[in-house]
Amino acid sequence: MSAVKRVIFVCTDNTCLSNMAAAVFEGIRDGREIEVMSRGLVVLFPEPINQKAVAILTSHKLALLADEAKVLESTDFIAGTLVLTMTGAEREQVRERFPDMPNVFTLREFAGQDGDITEPLGGTLADYGACYEHIDLFTKVAAEIIFKEEEADDSAGM
Repeated sequence: MSAVKRVIFVCTDNTCLSNMAAAVFEGIRDGREIEVMSRGLVVLFPEPINQKAVAILTSHKLALLADEAKVLESTDFIAGTLVLTMTGAEREQVRERFPDMPNVFTLREFAGQDGDITEPLGGTLADYGACYEHIDLFTKVAAEIIFKEEEADDSAGM
Protein backbone atom coordinates (compact mmCIF):
# COMPACT_ATOMS: atom_id res chain seq x y z
CA MET A 1 0.00 0.00 0.00
CA SER A 2 1.29 3.46 -0.88
CA ALA A 3 1.59 6.23 1.70
CA VAL A 4 -1.71 6.98 3.42
CA LYS A 5 -2.97 10.51 2.77
CA ARG A 6 -6.55 10.06 4.00
CA VAL A 7 -8.18 7.61 6.39
CA ILE A 8 -11.94 7.18 6.16
CA PHE A 9 -13.65 5.30 8.98
CA VAL A 10 -16.94 3.79 7.82
CA CYS A 11 -19.93 2.30 9.61
CA THR A 12 -23.48 1.71 8.48
CA ASP A 13 -25.24 4.93 9.50
CA ASN A 14 -22.31 7.17 10.54
CA THR A 15 -23.87 8.08 13.87
CA CYS A 16 -21.56 6.27 16.29
CA LEU A 17 -18.70 3.85 15.64
CA SER A 18 -16.93 5.50 12.71
CA ASN A 19 -17.20 8.86 14.47
CA MET A 20 -15.56 7.44 17.59
CA ALA A 21 -12.73 5.89 15.54
CA ALA A 22 -12.17 9.13 13.60
CA ALA A 23 -12.03 11.13 16.84
CA VAL A 24 -9.46 8.72 18.32
CA PHE A 25 -7.31 8.86 15.18
CA GLU A 26 -7.54 12.65 15.02
CA GLY A 27 -6.48 12.79 18.67
CA ILE A 28 -3.24 10.90 17.97
CA ARG A 29 -2.50 12.18 14.46
CA ASP A 30 -0.06 14.67 16.04
CA GLY A 31 0.25 17.06 13.11
CA ARG A 32 0.82 14.37 10.50
CA GLU A 33 -0.51 15.29 7.08
CA ILE A 34 -3.12 12.54 7.06
CA GLU A 35 -6.70 13.65 6.65
CA VAL A 36 -9.27 11.87 8.82
CA MET A 37 -12.93 11.40 7.85
CA SER A 38 -15.97 9.51 9.09
CA ARG A 39 -18.67 8.28 6.72
CA GLY A 40 -21.67 5.96 6.55
CA LEU A 41 -23.09 3.57 3.99
CA VAL A 42 -26.79 4.23 4.67
CA VAL A 43 -27.35 7.90 5.41
CA LEU A 44 -30.76 9.07 4.23
CA PHE A 45 -30.57 12.47 5.93
CA PRO A 46 -28.02 14.33 8.06
CA GLU A 47 -28.84 12.58 11.35
CA PRO A 48 -27.12 13.80 14.55
CA ILE A 49 -24.37 11.70 16.16
CA ASN A 50 -25.48 9.26 18.87
CA GLN A 51 -25.52 11.10 22.19
CA LYS A 52 -23.96 8.17 24.05
CA ALA A 53 -21.03 8.24 21.61
CA VAL A 54 -20.71 11.99 22.14
CA ALA A 55 -20.71 11.50 25.92
CA ILE A 56 -18.01 8.81 25.72
CA LEU A 57 -15.81 10.94 23.47
CA THR A 58 -16.28 13.97 25.74
CA SER A 59 -15.26 11.91 28.77
CA HIS A 60 -12.03 11.04 26.93
CA LYS A 61 -11.47 14.68 25.92
CA LEU A 62 -11.96 13.88 22.23
CA ALA A 63 -13.96 15.95 19.77
CA LEU A 64 -16.24 14.86 16.96
CA LEU A 65 -15.04 15.73 13.47
CA ALA A 66 -18.63 16.35 12.33
CA ASP A 67 -21.97 17.01 14.00
CA GLU A 68 -24.09 14.91 11.68
CA ALA A 69 -23.95 11.77 9.56
CA LYS A 70 -22.51 11.89 6.04
CA VAL A 71 -22.69 9.24 3.34
CA LEU A 72 -19.58 7.73 1.75
CA GLU A 73 -19.22 8.98 -1.82
CA SER A 74 -16.72 8.42 -4.60
CA THR A 75 -15.59 12.05 -4.22
CA ASP A 76 -14.24 11.12 -0.76
CA PHE A 77 -11.47 9.05 -2.37
CA ILE A 78 -8.12 10.53 -3.31
CA ALA A 79 -4.81 8.83 -4.07
CA GLY A 80 -3.59 7.30 -0.82
CA THR A 81 -7.03 6.75 0.74
CA LEU A 82 -7.41 3.97 3.29
CA VAL A 83 -10.95 2.89 4.21
CA LEU A 84 -11.47 1.16 7.56
CA THR A 85 -14.93 -0.29 8.22
CA MET A 86 -16.31 -1.60 11.48
CA THR A 87 -17.63 -4.92 10.11
CA GLY A 88 -16.86 -7.37 7.34
CA ALA A 89 -20.30 -6.78 5.83
CA GLU A 90 -19.57 -3.05 5.61
CA ARG A 91 -16.18 -3.80 4.03
CA GLU A 92 -17.89 -5.89 1.36
CA GLN A 93 -20.48 -3.16 0.70
CA VAL A 94 -17.70 -0.62 0.17
CA ARG A 95 -15.88 -3.01 -2.16
CA GLU A 96 -19.07 -3.63 -4.16
CA ARG A 97 -19.99 0.05 -4.46
CA PHE A 98 -16.46 1.27 -5.13
CA PRO A 99 -14.62 -1.57 -6.90
CA ASP A 100 -11.75 0.73 -7.90
CA MET A 101 -10.95 1.51 -4.25
CA PRO A 102 -8.14 -0.96 -3.41
CA ASN A 103 -7.44 -0.22 0.26
CA VAL A 104 -10.55 -1.33 2.14
CA PHE A 105 -10.27 -3.32 5.36
CA THR A 106 -12.13 -3.76 8.60
CA LEU A 107 -10.50 -1.88 11.45
CA ARG A 108 -9.73 -5.13 13.28
CA GLU A 109 -8.42 -6.79 10.11
CA PHE A 110 -6.04 -3.89 9.43
CA ALA A 111 -4.84 -4.19 13.03
CA GLY A 112 -4.18 -7.92 12.56
CA GLN A 113 -7.28 -9.33 14.28
CA ASP A 114 -10.43 -11.13 13.20
CA GLY A 115 -13.96 -10.05 14.01
CA ASP A 116 -16.28 -7.10 13.83
CA ILE A 117 -16.93 -4.08 15.99
CA THR A 118 -20.67 -3.69 16.36
CA GLU A 119 -22.66 -0.88 17.90
CA PRO A 120 -24.39 -1.75 21.19
CA LEU A 121 -27.75 -0.45 19.93
CA GLY A 122 -30.06 0.25 22.83
CA GLY A 123 -27.27 -0.44 25.29
CA THR A 124 -26.26 1.52 28.34
CA LEU A 125 -23.62 4.21 28.47
CA ALA A 126 -21.32 1.56 29.96
CA ASP A 127 -21.95 -0.64 26.88
CA TYR A 128 -20.94 2.24 24.62
CA GLY A 129 -17.89 2.83 26.82
CA ALA A 130 -16.82 -0.79 26.40
CA CYS A 131 -17.32 -0.49 22.65
CA TYR A 132 -15.21 2.68 22.67
CA GLU A 133 -12.40 0.80 24.42
CA HIS A 134 -12.25 -1.69 21.52
CA ILE A 135 -12.34 1.11 18.96
CA ASP A 136 -9.65 3.02 20.82
CA LEU A 137 -7.35 -0.01 20.95
CA PHE A 138 -7.75 -1.04 17.30
CA THR A 139 -7.59 2.53 16.01
CA LYS A 140 -4.33 3.10 17.87
CA VAL A 141 -2.88 -0.14 16.50
CA ALA A 142 -3.95 0.87 12.97
CA ALA A 143 -2.44 4.33 13.46
CA GLU A 144 0.84 2.80 14.59
CA ILE A 145 0.96 0.71 11.40
CA ILE A 146 0.16 3.76 9.25
CA PHE A 147 2.68 5.99 11.03
CA LYS A 148 5.46 3.38 10.78
CA GLU A 149 4.78 3.03 7.05
CA GLU A 150 4.89 6.81 6.70
CA GLU A 151 8.25 6.95 8.53
CA ALA A 152 9.63 4.16 6.32
CA ASP A 153 8.51 6.05 3.19
CA ASP A 154 10.11 9.26 4.50
CA SER A 155 13.44 7.60 5.27
CA ALA A 156 13.50 5.79 1.92
CA GLY A 157 13.05 9.10 0.12
CA MET A 158 16.03 10.75 1.82
